[in-house]
Amino acid sequence: MKQLTMRAKNLLFKFELSHDHVKSEKTGMTLNYEHGKYRQNELVRIIRESVVHFALTKKEIKKYKDDDDFGEMQRKAWERISKAHKNSKGDYGELLLFIILSIFFPAEKFVTKVRLRSSTKDQIKGFDCAHFSIESGNVILWLGEAKFHQQFSGAIADAIKSIEEHCKIDYLNDEISILGSNIELNEEYPEYEKINCILNGGVTLDKIKIRIPVLLTYDSNVVPKYRDIEDALFIEEMGEEFLRRFKKIDSHELELKQNIEVMFIVIPFESVANIKTELEKLEAVMR
Repeated sequence: MKQLTMRAKNLLFKFELSHDHVKSEKTGMTLNYEHGKYRQNELVRIIRESVVHFALTKKEIKKYKDDDDFGEMQRKAWERISKAHKNSKGDYGELLLFIILSIFFPAEKFVTKVRLRSSTKDQIKGFDCAHFSIESGNVILWLGEAKFHQQFSGAIADAIKSIEEHCKIDYLNDEISILGSNIELNEEYPEYEKINCILNGGVTLDKIKIRIPVLLTYDSNVVPKYRDIEDALFIEEMGEEFLRRFKKIDSHELELKQNIEVMFIVIPFESVANIKTELEKLEAVMR
C-alpha cells in the first residue's frame, strides 16, 4: 500500500485554515489540479486500487499473495461491494473515508465491516468503519460515518441523524459487541489485549474513548472556477467556503457522552455524480 499512500498524499491536501472561533474539530481537504483540471479521475483510480485493502482482511490478502492469485483477490474484494444503485449505496464514501483515515490520520482498521453484512444488496449496518489508534497508551476507537453527497445540507443532515442514532447506549453496546467478535488483529499484536478487553466487556461503555470521524462531500461552485490550488484567489474563496460549511455544521447541536468526540472531514468536488458514475463503470468490469 506504500505506493498508493504516496499517490494519495500527492492528490489530497489538508486545507490550511484558521478557524479558532469554530466549534469542534474540523478538517477541510481538497484535491489538486493537473493541466487545469481538478483531479477527480485520479481519485477514482486510487479508490479502485484501495478496494482490496478496504474489503479484505490482512490474512485474506496474504493468502492470495502467497498463492499468486491476484485476479481472484481483486474479484473477491469487489464482490463484497454493495450491488445497490450508485446513488443509494454507501460503499464509495466508506472507501474514501478508509483512505483518508489510513493515510492522513493515525488510525488502523481492526474490522472489515463489508465482510459482516449478510447480503451485498444491504448497506453496512452501524458505523461505516471500525479503526483504532493508540494515543498516550490509550486505545481510541474510530467509528466513522461517510456521507458522499452532492448537496452539503443533505450530507450534514444525514450525518447528524446517523450520529444521534448510533451513539445511543443500546446501539453502541450492540455495535461494540459485534466488533469484539470480529477482531482481525493477530493476538501477537502489541496492543491486542487492550483492544480485546475494551471490545469484549472488560471496560464499561462510559470509559471507552470513541472518536467519530464524519466525512462530508458536496459539489462546489468554487472548484471549477480555478486551475491551481496555489492560486491566491482560490485559497481565499475556498477558505471562505470552508468556514461557511463549518458554521453550518456547528448550527446542529449534538449532545454526546464525554467519552465520545466527533471530528468532521469536509471535501468539495466538481461533481460527485461523475465520480460515482466512473466508479460504477469500474465496478462492472472488476466483479
